[in-house]
Amino acid sequence: MNQLHDLLPLAVGMLISPLPVVAIIAIILAPRGRTAAPAYASVFIGVSLGVVMVGALTAAGSSSVSPSGTAKTVSFVLAIVLALGFAALAIASWLSRPRHDQPSRTPAWLAALDAVTPGKAATLALIMAITNTKNIPLALKGGALIGEAHLSLLSAGGLCLALVVAGSLPLIIAAAVATSGSTAVTKALERVKTEMIAHNAMIMTVLFATLAANEAAQVIRHLA
Repeated sequence: MNQLHDLLPLAVGMLISPLPVVAIIAIILAPRGRTAAPAYASVFIGVSLGVVMVGALTAAGSSSVSPSGTAKTVSFVLAIVLALGFAALAIASWLSRPRHDQPSRTPAWLAALDAVTPGKAATLALIMAITNTKNIPLALKGGALIGEAHLSLLSAGGLCLALVVAGSLPLIIAAAVATSGSTAVTKALERVKTEMIAHNAMIMTVLFATLAANEAAQVIRHLA
């Protein structure tokens, strides 16, 4: 139970995801955005919930047949792997940033979203969710923390859902905004989309560095 407070930074790490947010904004701005955006958000959230539950079930199963010392060793090794992995991703993101005042490149798939349908939006969400190099390990770790807490089935399921909802707030809010036809909202979304594309590399660099530091802190805590 004492490790459940670690779910908060995991949720924050999950919700700061520029490209999935840019994608749903682009979908909202498309002609069929009002129906496509909820489809995108639903599939993305569903995949995230599935990953969290896999982590929870795996941890619950292993902790029931393994001594607590083994569970702590697995958690320690996972923290090391994540710290090193996020550090490497931070370096890669920093090296991929635009240089010499060059404009950021807009991903080619964004242009195709002008003709998006609910089915295509759902497919895009599935692809983005299962290939997300940041959210997948965070969701697995969040699920593992919940599984190791030995909660009741209802409590564990509620925590899994709460983690996913907290980590998906930008998508949920954006899908809700899709029902508005306000010109002011449309212009604001255009600005957010442009800024997030322009600063994606820097956002991800800071985020990955923060996540690496958080995992490194947990490694130190294990060693103390």
